Amino acid sequence: DQGRLDEAACMQQEVLEKLQRILGDEHLDTITAMSNLAITLGDQGNLDEAACMEQKVLEKRQVILGDEHPDTITAMSNLAITLGDQGKLDEAACMQQKVLEKRQRILGDEHPDTVTAMNDLAITLRDQAHPWR
Repeated sequence: DQGRLDEAACMQQEVLEKLQRILGDEHLDTITAMSNLAITLGDQGNLDEAACMEQKVLEKRQVILGDEHPDTITAMSNLAITLGDQGKLDEAACMQQKVLEKRQRILGDEHPDTVTAMNDLAITLRDQAHPWR
């Protein structure tokens, strides 16, 4: 229901602004709030705004947590999915390949997050082969 999404986005924006003021832009709770808002924006269809925010989340997590941290890899995955939703399938597939490789190396082939990463990449590869879907 679009009304609920609008309400959620408004609330999440308020949460983000308060956390930025109270904790600062670089605090992990603030970055998580930004990630949550980005996902809601994507659900609303505001894909450009969502991708921009997800890119910021990824960059902040890379600096603060490092490239190999699970939260950083999740941020990369979220951005890749949004890029795919935008129709930027080549960028999405490239990023999803990196997510898969990192999760295989860090978590192993049998971890549920690794299997999810493999599935996300497979869906994007399928969409590249059948762009009319």
